[in-house]
Amino acid sequence: MLKCPVQITVLQDSSEVNHAKNTVRLLQLAIPTAQVLVVKDSTVLFDDLLDDAVIIYPSDNATPVEQWASLACDPQPELPKQIILLDGSWRKTHKIWMQYPQLHSIPAVTFTQAGATQYRIRKANKSNSMSTLEACAYTLEQLYDMDCSALHQLLAAMQGHWERFAPNGSDN
Repeated sequence: MLKCPVQITVLQDSSEVNHAKNTVRLLQLAIPTAQVLVVKDSTVLFDDLLDDAVIIYPSDNATPVEQWASLACDPQPELPKQIILLDGSWRKTHKIWMQYPQLHSIPAVTFTQAGATQYRIRKANKSNSMSTLEACAYTLEQLYDMDCSALHQLLAAMQGHWERFAPNGSDN
């Protein structure tokens, strides 16, 4: 278990909940304080969910997470007390983003220098795709200088297990 200096909140598309390759389950094992809100068409997001938060989403006005600490602001921006991640395919996370315009009112953070995803067992439409677990780890490493090697090890272990038992070594 990792001690996390910030609240992690995942807005998860309802179709991801029972998906066998769901990395949010691993995230919850490593960071038990992480909360997951399963998003359906009728889900209501309460305003207090957005207090002192950033959302990991590549919106047009997103700030690169790598530049957060070096922003030319006076005073320097405080670190957020909550990180919100969207979990699902690009199409599904975009739907969540559009369904909840109140998400647009909090700072969005994106990645410009993240390495390639290590999440090999699930296909992605975009070259800069990451699993939710990887996106969380990268954000924690960049903003809080946190050692997230345990998260990376969990992902590697899950993939190794999957590849051992999946036909042809993988099931994308």
